This record gives sequence, C-alpha cells and structure tokens, in this order.
Amino acid sequence: MSNQAPTLSMVAGTTYRFSATWASEDTAATPVDLTGCAATFVVATTQGTALLTCETGDGIELAPSEGSINVHIRPEQTAGAVSPEWSGARYELRITFPSGDVYSLLRGHFQLTPGVIHG
Repeated sequence: MSNQAPTLSMVAGTTYRFSATWASEDTAATPVDLTGCAATFVVATTQGTALLTCETGDGIELAPSEGSINVHIRPEQTAGAVSPEWSGARYELRITFPSGDVYSLLRGHFQLTPGVIHG
C-alpha cells in the first residue's frame, strides 16, 4: 500500500467513510494479516493537536484476513463552525501489530469545508 494518500475533503457535520486494503508488494498482492492489530486515524492541526480521532472499535473496523481497514467519521465529529485550526490540517492512519510494530499507512492533507444546511 502506498502511503501517498490524496487530500481528504469533507463537509462539516456530514458522514465520511473510506476503506483501504493493505497488501504485500509481491505479484500476488497478498493481503496483510491484521489479526490482533489496532488502527488509529487522526486529523491534527499543523501544530499536532488532534481535531478528530477514530480507533479500532470506535470508527474503525478491520477485516483482518482481507487486510481491509474501514474508517467511519461521524457527523458529530465535525459539526459546528469550521474554525481556523482546520486550515492546513493533516491526517494519518496507523496500524499497530500485537508485536508492538507500528506502521503509518496513509497520511495527507485534510480539508473541512462548511456546509450550507445546518441542523
């Protein structure tokens, strides 16, 4: 899986879901076994303050044998006025194995735009 991810862009107060599959770089593209792993997805300010966090069992579901990571950002996690601290925000998705090994799978910029409909 390439860690050169696109900019994620969403409207404040809406649902956002995405999935990623981690596979080996061999010709068979064998899915990486995520059994026992934990995943964390964080959107942070340019200074590193977390604006939004999802973790395994709370916004992230893993399909271990498929190497699949499913992230769900709930509307309440981004509801309200879009503050200046979202400007330049960036995200990262990390996987932690039972052995303690940690891998950064995706990282990039995160853009939160205000919605027209409120409530």
